[in-house]
Amino acid sequence: MKTHLKNFSLTTKIALSLLAIATIFSACKKDWNDDPIEAAGIGFVHASPGTAALDFVLDNQKIGSFTYTNDRGYYAAYPGNRIIGVAKKDSLKYLTSGTGTLKQGGFFSAFVVDTLKSTRILLVEDDLKAPETDKAKVRFINLSPGSTPLDLALEGNATALFTAKAFKEFTPFTSINPSESYTFQVKEAGSATVKATLPAVKIEKGKIYTIWAKGLSSATDSTKFGLAVMTNK
Repeated sequence: MKTHLKNFSLTTKIALSLLAIATIFSACKKDWNDDPIEAAGIGFVHASPGTAALDFVLDNQKIGSFTYTNDRGYYAAYPGNRIIGVAKKDSLKYLTSGTGTLKQGGFFSAFVVDTLKSTRILLVEDDLKAPETDKAKVRFINLSPGSTPLDLALEGNATALFTAKAFKEFTPFTSINPSESYTFQVKEAGSATVKATLPAVKIEKGKIYTIWAKGLSSATDSTKFGLAVMTNK
């Protein structure tokens, strides 16, 4: 059985790692054939404030270790129903796990969210279709545990980009004009008061980004409330 990876050339941030080969071989048995399989892409993001380095695990196979706010782009994975989990670093004892369906040729982000005692996996499908001509695309995800619904805005704009997203809620990717230096602002839904900013963000034509609310409103250390950005493509 071969893995067909041609679609991954569309993505600039990707680590190619063929996952769960033994499982697939076992499943093939007498039905072995050489038909190509178009892989799925899955990325892992550590968004659990106050939690130490974690191992992401797919079908009981360790993918890699990640620290808070860290992501490493997309990994190639066989499509179908997969067990997606997270464990403390160098341990295969799950802190949390769940089943997600990965589509052939699709891209997905698995966020580990909430605090240590309540960790869970949020699996989000990533629409990486190219932006409109001369545009970029962004989406917003609220990953701040215990937060009220949040708005995301651009400094200087009266109208928010995205409104009233509760914890673990996310928006579709939306077209935006590119800029050498945007300042993103996050506010409580319907409020003009800025809770946190993310300054000097370069948004490039043709690229796709996720802006996410992180951390704890009660914290003053590295886990304090704020915004983070990652480039999906």
